Amino acid sequence: MEKDIEKKVNQLADEGWFDKIVTLIEKIPEGEWTWPLVGWYIRSLVNSYEYEQAVEISLKYRALGENDPLWHCRYGYALLHLDYYQEAELALYRAKELIKGDESLVGWINEVLELIDDHKQKTESEARRRAGKVPRDPNKLPFEGFDFTDFWDDSDYALKEYVGAPPTNEQFEEVEKTLGYKLPESYKWLMQRHNGGIPVNTCHPVETPTSWAEDHIAISGIMGVDTAKLYSLLGSLGSRFMIEEWCYPDIGIAICDCPSAGHDMIFLDYRYCGRTGEPEVVHIGQERNYEITYIADDFESFIRGLVHEEVLAE
Repeated sequence: MEKDIEKKVNQLADEGWFDKIVTLIEKIPEGEWTWPLVGWYIRSLVNSYEYEQAVEISLKYRALGENDPLWHCRYGYALLHLDYYQEAELALYRAKELIKGDESLVGWINEVLELIDDHKQKTESEARRRAGKVPRDPNKLPFEGFDFTDFWDDSDYALKEYVGAPPTNEQFEEVEKTLGYKLPESYKWLMQRHNGGIPVNTCHPVETPTSWAEDHIAISGIMGVDTAKLYSLLGSLGSRFMIEEWCYPDIGIAICDCPSAGHDMIFLDYRYCGRTGEPEVVHIGQERNYEITYIADDFESFIRGLVHEEVLAE
């Protein structure tokens, strides 16, 4: 690597601008890439959450990286985030075999291996839960028996930023066409009665600790379908914004924002039901590398499960 390029890359890395490192390296003809430059490129792709491209480039230069522990570390870390747990483990164990004297790197690898084990256990647990899941009765009316009296906190802020005009069928269709997913019927039922807003009860218990708390998640509001509102599904801080600008995984629809100001979100998760099925509700924590945590089987169950923060403080 030329000295001026090396200096620039190190400076950008110190400042955390890995996306700029990617851009810088991509401007250099690939035929002029040195092995250190390839290593920086792979590392920067990983730190920019471009895991698929990181794996692709890693495999392209596998012959050069076979005896480099850092190559195996970066390759394994990218595989982890693509849910290839067994392959990630093999790469990281190979890295440990190649390391000579770098205890800090060994410690990092051990932490990642523990993370992989946690992910594997979580995946197995979720598979068992889905296997025992009872399908929702299609003839049952949404929110049957649920009392919405005093459900909403219609503060001036909520009315300004969240609550929209009563939605039309055309608006629902526009959202579904734009986002590429069928909205749950329970969500549409609720929005027809109150188009987005801030509920009085803003917490939901969880069994698995998240980036927000050990035993619950918290929401700031529920996004409606009025595009004039800042916090709506197609609003300027809506679902596509969180996926495209904040790099949240494209697994469905960002439905609720959280008090962390964008660092965690609540999503409708369509990975297992398909784009027209009944999505689960999950929490995604950016601070934990976009870790996905199950909350509820569906949107209605999520709403029914909301509790006041004082309940959790008892």
